[in-house]
Amino acid sequence: MSEESPPTLAPTDDLKLAAVAAGCTVGLTLLLQFGLDRDVSFLVRLVPLLPYFAYVFTRRVDFGALDTVRNWSALTLAVTVLTLLYYAV
Repeated sequence: MSEESPPTLAPTDDLKLAAVAAGCTVGLTLLLQFGLDRDVSFLVRLVPLLPYFAYVFTRRVDFGALDTVRNWSALTLAVTVLTLLYYAV
């Protein structure tokens, strides 16, 4: 009669993903301002935090094998690179 609970990630996994999101946010800001000399809004520079907030607010949803720190980190990196490419071109 035991009910299976959705897989949970350890608190250290949350810290790893938060570090990736923070690093991408800082890196994107520095590359846009100093590397590409683009003046973008504050909200654009916070775009890498969107996958992290999606991760935080979807903890009760069971994504199965896709719910790993590696996948969430890859999504964060992909969003950062796509944002950078959008403003670089």
